[in-house]
Amino acid sequence: MSSPHWLRLLLAGLVCGCPAGGAAADHEQLGDRAYREGRYPAAVAEYEAALKHRDNARLLAKLGSAALHDGELAKAIDAYMGLKQADGARATEAAAGLERVAELAARRGQLVDLTTAVRALRMVAPGRPLGRFGVAQAAGLDAPEALVALPAALAAASKGRLADSLLLAYAEAQRVTTACEAATHSYGALLRRSQDARLRARAAEGVGVCALRLGLDALSAEQSEAAEGWFETVRRSVPATPLAWRAAIGMGDARLKQGDVLGAAVAYQSVLSAASVPDSLTKLATDKLNALSAPPPGSATANPQITQIGKRIDAAG
Repeated sequence: MSSPHWLRLLLAGLVCGCPAGGAAADHEQLGDRAYREGRYPAAVAEYEAALKHRDNARLLAKLGSAALHDGELAKAIDAYMGLKQADGARATEAAAGLERVAELAARRGQLVDLTTAVRALRMVAPGRPLGRFGVAQAAGLDAPEALVALPAALAAASKGRLADSLLLAYAEAQRVTTACEAATHSYGALLRRSQDARLRARAAEGVGVCALRLGLDALSAEQSEAAEGWFETVRRSVPATPLAWRAAIGMGDARLKQGDVLGAAVAYQSVLSAASVPDSLTKLATDKLNALSAPPPGSATANPQITQIGKRIDAAG
């Protein structure tokens, strides 16, 4: 009687003495086939599976190349870093791979991947010239250092998303070092030149944060007209946000200092009329509006002008 099919397969495996690394070899071969056919996501998956069974420099080099072709830049960086660690003699190959990662990241404007690749390159090949990739180093600097390094980085960067990302980093370095007026100009330049929605949103928020700070500072210095201008900038940049509502309250304070009681009341009321205003800002606007209608000291009744203002606001609402 012939042996069952599964038994014959089992005996064949025992006779051939197939090594435990057979699974890794299978995945590597499947990865090679996928790579040759241009199916890079499949190649990445197969090489990763092979590395679970056998970690060596050859597989890491293949994974780095496949990940680079697939646009998986973080995986490519890790693979080339691993290649250097697995075989120090292949450091030059790893550095060349990291340069290709940096080039692709620069073309795409992916500043995080560019910076990571440059840092990895410095670790893998410390003496290798960085060339134009040196601009990526500036993105990881502390704010005071960035203010010094980023202008040169911007000058070296080509036009496009990379330059826009560096400009954003420069504006934010200005903001955190309290150079807010200069930061508003940098943010504004980014808003004029970039069409990237994420960068534009961050720039608009940066303008709002800085303009609010400048408005409050101007208000404290009794520069009410300048304060009102900054508060208006906030409201234009980030409408219907807590920054804008706080700016509206500041605008009311600025108008009140100029003797424009009606304008102040309208500004405070605009906060109370808005939706989703934080409770703290609602209370602040309410307290200021109530203070306008309170009787003057020594008087039992409210000023008729203030009463008329309240009626006009109610009618407008």
